[in-house]
Amino acid sequence: MWKPRSRPATRRHWPKHAAASSMTSMFGSTTLLDRAHAIVWDRPLAELPFWQRSLFLAARIGWSVVRDLLGGALSLRAMSLVYTTLLSIVPALAIAFAVFRAFGFDSWIEALLADFLAPLGDQGVEITRQMMEFVQRVNVNVLGTIGFAFLLYTVISLINKVEAAFNSIWRVEANRSFARQFTEIVSMSVLGPILVLTVFGIMAGAVSNSFIGSLAEYEAVRYIIEQSSRLLPYAILIAAFGFIYVMIPNTRVHLGSAAVGATVAGIAWGAAGWTFATFVVKSAQYVAIYSAFATLVFFMIWLYAAWLILLGGCSIAFYYQNRAYLSPHAGVSLLTLRQLDRMSVQALLLVHEAFERGQTPWTEEALARRLHVPMEAMGEIASALCEGGLLTFATGTPSRFVPGRPADKTALRDIFSAVRARRYNRSVADDTLAHEPRVEAFFERLDEQEANLAEPVTIASLMAASEAEPDASLPASAAN
Repeated sequence: MWKPRSRPATRRHWPKHAAASSMTSMFGSTTLLDRAHAIVWDRPLAELPFWQRSLFLAARIGWSVVRDLLGGALSLRAMSLVYTTLLSIVPALAIAFAVFRAFGFDSWIEALLADFLAPLGDQGVEITRQMMEFVQRVNVNVLGTIGFAFLLYTVISLINKVEAAFNSIWRVEANRSFARQFTEIVSMSVLGPILVLTVFGIMAGAVSNSFIGSLAEYEAVRYIIEQSSRLLPYAILIAAFGFIYVMIPNTRVHLGSAAVGATVAGIAWGAAGWTFATFVVKSAQYVAIYSAFATLVFFMIWLYAAWLILLGGCSIAFYYQNRAYLSPHAGVSLLTLRQLDRMSVQALLLVHEAFERGQTPWTEEALARRLHVPMEAMGEIASALCEGGLLTFATGTPSRFVPGRPADKTALRDIFSAVRARRYNRSVADDTLAHEPRVEAFFERLDEQEANLAEPVTIASLMAASEAEPDASLPASAAN
């Protein structure tokens, strides 16, 4: 159904580098920021040597992650997860405790929790002790049906929020179904302990091996073993992060991308732990201010830092795998509604022409490069056209677009309706705005004329139009 156009917004003059505008307030002056922006973004990567290309790629990924952080997307997600974690941490530990107890390694839960809270110092030890007391008191018979249902709900809510946060970073709109979530939770709960026990069993066997023991008599071998044992916790942490980055997002994540994000997150975790431990030791004044609440405050701050590191690593993995999203400008907001209309028509025209000529179908990334639009905007356009039935996906990897309906059945009116329907769903309801009859009458006439103009024009007529005679696709009244 044809929807009226939105009122034209007041024209805004965007800064020269819109991507850097969110950082301006932080640094105070745009001079240095503009220079850094030009150094990072203005040089084509293809023209650089390999080592410089890798360096500039890392700089662009870092710039994009910091931009997302300053924009509030990652920080707000982290804050939301802190709140949900506080509600669900005891039930989640209770479930994990029950699973590990079945394997006879329930004591590991306390050790893992103590390692996680180690940066809190003595306060972390106290929090670990209290949590384990709560976990050991959890009894289904005592809780009853309602209590157990609430316990399970808090755990599922945490998992849903974590998946939603990861999917948001990966630009995935749909979460997994509840049945699929439950299946994967059970599999991870069972396979996780088995894998951990297997790894530690192999390590213990290797250490106790007589051959390894004989080699340890040499000073060089002993030094290597000692250093490896120090790096082993970080290696396990990075492997755990990589496992999370691969499993949680509702999309295919390459192992290499997950490894890059996990490595950076693991290093940041170690640095943050040392920094936070130093802060806790030197924060006697905060303890004096907050008194008994100081432990809770430090715990919440550490949870926030932990989630921020985890989400930041996920964002690094996303940008490393989807480098087309590395743009000096971010967000679909850079495109006006008219620009969205134009780019949508051009995208559909390219897809139909490739289909009619038997050419390789277009990918989302290729269309973004061809139309010179940010990937966020291209994703907005593709999602709107797919929801409107104007585009669909061909089988195979990567995903490629094919027409959703014949070219002669795809009118410009349908394209505009699909694009604007998606925009209107996230806009303020028109009924809540003021309506001036004289202004409304004008826009009604304008919408009617636009509808009459777009009605007879289809993708087929645009394809048939000659580049030398672009008006051939328009109705006679409009061409005149």
